[in-house]
Amino acid sequence: MTSTIRIAVVGSAYNPPTLGHADVIQQALAQADAVWLVPAYHHAWGKAMAPYEQRCAMTEALLADLAEPRVQLMAVEHLLGDDGQPVYSYDLLDYLQREHAAGQQLLLVLGPDNIAAIDKFHRSAELRQRWAILETRERVKVRSTLIRERLAKGLPINDMTTPSVVTYLAAHQLYPLAAPAAEEGSA
Repeated sequence: MTSTIRIAVVGSAYNPPTLGHADVIQQALAQADAVWLVPAYHHAWGKAMAPYEQRCAMTEALLADLAEPRVQLMAVEHLLGDDGQPVYSYDLLDYLQREHAAGQQLLLVLGPDNIAAIDKFHRSAELRQRWAILETRERVKVRSTLIRERLAKGLPINDMTTPSVVTYLAAHQLYPLAAPAAEEGSA
């Protein structure tokens, strides 16, 4: 008798990936057989993001550092959102279920912010009816926004993400330094 494989789907901007993402992955692995990381192609709520290909490459760098064979990149949202429209969680899970996970159980991984906003999700009731929601806690208080802010100030980020992501960001300068503020009285 074979049991159903449980796959946790962690959609995120990964703009850039953080140690917070790494902790969410560990939480998901505690409850699932596999974890799929899905970088957003067009964010459903209109967030500005680094180019999709770059965010996928940074997610691969995170995966290389985690060295966990049960975790993989599923860069598929460009197949669903190529028309410039946002890709919603319902549509992503429906696609993954049909194309990659027939007969397997998908779990949508959401953190506290998205759990609080789940009623605003596209087709929220149907989403919750078709797939289980795996709620994670924010145990590592590192967000992508903080990394971008530090990079803009020229500050180190080694304590906020994995070494390969740090190296990638140093090589690609996706989040440029902020222009210094003009001194008062200068023309």
